Amino acid sequence: MKPFFAIGIRFTLALAAASTISCITGSKGGSVEPKDTNIGTLTGTLHEMTVSTTANDTLHLTIAAGVEVSDSSVKVVRVDANGKIIGELGILYDDGKLYHGDDILGDKVYSGIFTVTENTIGSTKLRVDASVKSGSSSASSNVVSISVISDFTPLEAKKLYSVQDSLAVKLNTLVAGNPTNLPVAMNQLNTWLKSNPEVDSVIQGEGSFDILYKSGVWGGLIISQEDANGATLTKGGMVTAAASRRLDNQVPISQQTRGTPPPASFVSEEFSVLSKTSATHADLPDDIIGNRRVIVYSPFEAYFKSQEGKSVANIFQSDTSFTVTYLENTAANVASFANMTDYGYVMIDTHGSRGREFGTGEVADTTSILYKTIYKSMLKVRKLAIWKNVTITSVGAVKTKSNVYAIRWPFIDALPGKFPNSVIMNSSCESSMNPDLKDAFIEKGAHSYYGYSKVVNTPFSKKNSDSVANRLAIVGKTTQQSFSGGSDPTAPNAVFELYGTGGLHYPDSLINGDFEFGNLNGWTKVGDGRVISQLVTEDPTGGKSMGIISTGLGFTTSTGIIHQTFKLTAGKKTLTVKWNFLSEEFLEYIGSSYQDYFQVIITKSDGSQSVLLNKTIDGLAAENGASYDKGPPVVAIPGSLISVSPAISFDQGGVFETGWKTSTFDISAYAGQKITLTLRALDAGDSIYDTVILLDDITIQ
Repeated sequence: MKPFFAIGIRFTLALAAASTISCITGSKGGSVEPKDTNIGTLTGTLHEMTVSTTANDTLHLTIAAGVEVSDSSVKVVRVDANGKIIGELGILYDDGKLYHGDDILGDKVYSGIFTVTENTIGSTKLRVDASVKSGSSSASSNVVSISVISDFTPLEAKKLYSVQDSLAVKLNTLVAGNPTNLPVAMNQLNTWLKSNPEVDSVIQGEGSFDILYKSGVWGGLIISQEDANGATLTKGGMVTAAASRRLDNQVPISQQTRGTPPPASFVSEEFSVLSKTSATHADLPDDIIGNRRVIVYSPFEAYFKSQEGKSVANIFQSDTSFTVTYLENTAANVASFANMTDYGYVMIDTHGSRGREFGTGEVADTTSILYKTIYKSMLKVRKLAIWKNVTITSVGAVKTKSNVYAIRWPFIDALPGKFPNSVIMNSSCESSMNPDLKDAFIEKGAHSYYGYSKVVNTPFSKKNSDSVANRLAIVGKTTQQSFSGGSDPTAPNAVFELYGTGGLHYPDSLINGDFEFGNLNGWTKVGDGRVISQLVTEDPTGGKSMGIISTGLGFTTSTGIIHQTFKLTAGKKTLTVKWNFLSEEFLEYIGSSYQDYFQVIITKSDGSQSVLLNKTIDGLAAENGASYDKGPPVVAIPGSLISVSPAISFDQGGVFETGWKTSTFDISAYAGQKITLTLRALDAGDSIYDTVILLDDITIQ
């Protein structure tokens, strides 16, 4: 029987080791930056930290394709503003050791976990220098910076909460049981805030206040309207007009706020300690949405009357080719937004303010570990704000809810990686009032951005969100064809707007089958799926990149699936897949119940499936003449299976591989149909011993 306790031990060791690695100080004053700076891309998890504190930073260096380095020379150095080395931090490793932060041996991603302490406000700059085996004798990476900032002290936090609690109480007094008093009450609150000694400046919106405190932290008050049943009618703001009017007019194309997105700026920053950013990104065609992963972010679903987020999730889930993540209420927190660049369609169904920020479902708690280690610094660099969330009932009573975190546009700037030509549906109030959020998303790689010019009422926003989701995903229209425009028929008559590329759509044909984009753009991933340039001794069958799926390597415990949906055009008859099956279950578990396997599947629009390829441990053993007799004595016969250990090692046992194989399939029966091609690696029995499938040159001819 396999040792089921092994996973627990592995992660315990990782955590223990991480806490013992400390900053290595040294001096190489006067050394300058190497001339060759094409070694690869350095990313880190730590972007800001409080002065005179200690924080852990996980660094990853993704080596550029075609570059070979001497492993022992991959060093993290501190540099000054001129690129001169002022000290060493330590070594990065490509050894698959979790306590180094590295989860795959030999994939040309070097990692390290370091403890950093800074005693001076400013910034610390890190770079990787290494010896290369060809060309220049040395090379370096890009430079990443860590901002060292002053503390957001407990006293400053207490003052912020005190002001915002007082705001809610004062608002209740000023409204005095009559919702029509709100405009005057807002002006009175503005005057009171500006006179408060803790407040630096105030921006008043239709139903919100953005408050910059003397501490440098943004706070705010977000006010929404309830109906007689207690459901929230607006997504941040009050309907203050005496009456509404019907406005069904469409915005003419010539007047729509659309344009060509500016060049994307790649910012190598990460929030998740486990995520890695690819070093190279070949561009998708400008009109293609990069994957069918969908996320619906609905922190106030319990309060909104329309259940807009749930409705959109249901539309996408009605087509099995989409992978939908639906986050509602408290699950829609700060951390869950940190991996938004993984998704081709992002639905933000929440309260918003002035096109600069939107609310999360996470209560701002100054006693939490996340606040002390991450959020406090994010507040100081203005990636986050703290909102006091209140609603006004139909009879004019102010109901106070919690202080929650709001995500501001600099948070989007600092997201890891790059959006794969994504569509952003920002269904919050005032989401396009100012360009900050819109520009942050587009500069980060999103190509279409939907938003509202003013406070929006939930019936209007739900109608638009449902329509766009249905037309884009189910009918197959472009983002422009899915855009109805128009104004909210209820005051204050927010205009529905589209920015960016109007011709964006899901692909009609298979793309990136050779993985030469350097990433999984085109493919939708579930679990462990990646693109690498090398796995120790294994290279792509052609080009610089290959795909890899597994039963759960390193930090990733979920089995890997990638899939892509397209229409099989006339004359296309043959699917070709090149694959290499590597497993720790060879040879010991031949003939056992532990049968990791690899499948190639075609799924039709009606959900029916055909398994084109199904390769198991026993099946491959039989094909390759391999066997295992536990004895005694033990008799292990590898046949034509190839032992690749110790060069290739996952975490438990020796690894055997089949070598690269080519499988072809007649798919002419699907001509003219929309189909989904799925490749998956699956566990049978448990997830202790790993299996990896290398993939390349997937073509349809």
